[in-house]
Amino acid sequence: MPAATLARKGTEGMRIAVLRRGAAVLALAAAAAVMLGAAPTARADDLIVPAVPVWKLPAYVSPGWDRSFKCDLVEEMSSAPRVVVFGGSRALRMDPRTIRKLTGLRAFNAAFHNGKPEDAWAFTNWLLSRTPDQPPNVVWCIQATTFTDASIAPGLILDQRLSQWFPPELIAAETPRAVQAGAHDLLHGRRYGADGMMLWNGYDSKLQRGNTIQRAIRHYLDPEMLATAGNRKIPHDTRAQEYFEKTIELLNQHGVKPLIVIMPYQPTVLRAFLSVGWGAKERGLHRYLRAAGRRCDFKVLDLLRVSTFGGHPDWFYDGAHLTAANSRLLLRYCVRKAPGCFRASAVPPASARTVAPPAYRPVPEQTAIPADQLE
Repeated sequence: MPAATLARKGTEGMRIAVLRRGAAVLALAAAAAVMLGAAPTARADDLIVPAVPVWKLPAYVSPGWDRSFKCDLVEEMSSAPRVVVFGGSRALRMDPRTIRKLTGLRAFNAAFHNGKPEDAWAFTNWLLSRTPDQPPNVVWCIQATTFTDASIAPGLILDQRLSQWFPPELIAAETPRAVQAGAHDLLHGRRYGADGMMLWNGYDSKLQRGNTIQRAIRHYLDPEMLATAGNRKIPHDTRAQEYFEKTIELLNQHGVKPLIVIMPYQPTVLRAFLSVGWGAKERGLHRYLRAAGRRCDFKVLDLLRVSTFGGHPDWFYDGAHLTAANSRLLLRYCVRKAPGCFRASAVPPASARTVAPPAYRPVPEQTAIPADQLE
């Protein structure tokens, strides 16, 4: 069976349907097969297009995981998104419908699990390649450790829609690890909307079983998390920073001024972090953003404290992850305070200068992602 499949379970038994999304998934499957020393087992005429939208499928098994999934969602949209939300898991509940209601612009949630600037770079390039005359406005949700170098998500390496925007040397270096990661069912315990927003995951299951925010915070603030929060490690000259600035430059070339949102923590957790020295990371983030702001154009909203945007201290799943209700309050504040970041660009595509990716260089990658990223 090809590397990228969708397992579709029906009342009459299980059927396996190969998900076709053009040459992208074919290339993904072929690359994985070559790396594994096997011949690809599917031809283009073998492929079966699912009869139901991707977001409604009961399962989605792909080496590209959520990166491929969200590309598939975009390909099923009737028109290009004019606002895109980037970020990690803390941005997954940012509601595109709220953005559209407030701005009139169609929006899409392109946040990913452990999302990094490399994700935003590839996804932005891919969107522009599809509709160069409709560049997306961007709401980019970040945190103090966004700019550490973590392992690149397999979807960026194996899905040709995204991999084509990176230097070949980087793809070659990362492919063995990406293939080794294998394929997993993204929709096991998770549901997304057609607009990319997370609708249900393990956090919701815990709430359904009676978990409370107080219990979640106690679990979140374990010794390992507090040690990570207080380690005073500040990213410097990282690959993630390079891709952040390249993405901003690319958007600027298309007349887009991105909105950078520093995401909030639950107040009890923020106080605990600050008590162990986490403030050094916060200050480091602001220093970097000021420096980057002299090289490219973006607006920053510091929403670290929920009181800034009128958020509710209990509307969190844990110390960092907002509920949809809190995310909607945050988005309303963003539109009110940065209306210029939600206007369709009038820059003709022909006038946009090409922006090349950063030159490849091996970098030390942080592999303890959940703790190190404080997500």
